[in-house]
Amino acid sequence: MNINKPGVILITTLLIVMIMSVISIQISKKFFISIQREAYLDFKNQSYQVLLSAEAQAIKSIQKEIISSQAKLTNNDPIFRSLSFFLNDISKIQVDVVDGSNCFNLNNIFSATGNKFQIKSSNVEWLERLLRFKGLNDAEIESFIDQLIDWVDTDSQPLNYGAEDYFYIGPMSAINQFTPKRLLESISEIRNFPIMETLDFRDFSKNLCVVSGSSQQSININTLSSSHAILIASFFDEKNLEFIESQISDAPDEGYNSIDLFTAKMTQLNNNRLDVFAVNSRNFILTSRVYNETFSNELESLVILDNSNVAMVLNRNFSF
Repeated sequence: MNINKPGVILITTLLIVMIMSVISIQISKKFFISIQREAYLDFKNQSYQVLLSAEAQAIKSIQKEIISSQAKLTNNDPIFRSLSFFLNDISKIQVDVVDGSNCFNLNNIFSATGNKFQIKSSNVEWLERLLRFKGLNDAEIESFIDQLIDWVDTDSQPLNYGAEDYFYIGPMSAINQFTPKRLLESISEIRNFPIMETLDFRDFSKNLCVVSGSSQQSININTLSSSHAILIASFFDEKNLEFIESQISDAPDEGYNSIDLFTAKMTQLNNNRLDVFAVNSRNFILTSRVYNETFSNELESLVILDNSNVAMVLNRNFSF
């Protein structure tokens, strides 16, 4: 057999070069990924402290504004302006503060005495009307409320559309935990409810919130916007959303000094419950974000000020 040795050598050499090229590319990829991972870990560690520092500075600004605003806080106050600045040549931080009061606190349907919970029927009706504005049908509304009650109450007997421990610790459960039998600590807890499998959490949770471990409900009429129209309309059982939107948009630039002028405009009043309205705020949601062209980290904090303006961070959610 006549074999062209130079040809064989050439082919062998080309195969070796090709194999070495593939190996080199794989090594380069792994090296690049390793560098990226290390860079991200450095960014994550540094941004963690930066985000906490930004939170602390934002809280100081809120406390200062609350003291100087003479018990009235409006959308025009400086603390509600988005702030952004460079940390260095490549990284930037942005801090946003929004009023955390203008939403329905899901804990508000409960009245807690020790470890016993009573249901506030008037607030359940308010929640029902709010969910109806969101487009839920009667079965979906009853399912959500029953599952909310079963999540919090201390018994093990499910309501008609509810779910107790047997559901959450069953073989088909994704969370495998008992119901907490306490007030909600975070809005994200409702993701566990069976009804949420058919609802979009991001859209559904608009105008809903949780004040961690508290049934406190307060709405600042001076920081309302058109997005809160269904919250106010459902409270007053007002079917005309355009009317509510017009009342919100007609608010004086300097804000209301009392709730009387605002509530007097409404067509349906329940004077026993007007204490949910205020002209100032004690709950705030702070969103701090550190980012560059490659990475981004975020911290969302729920902050509550007591009557002495002492701040408490009730909940922190990091997004790394």
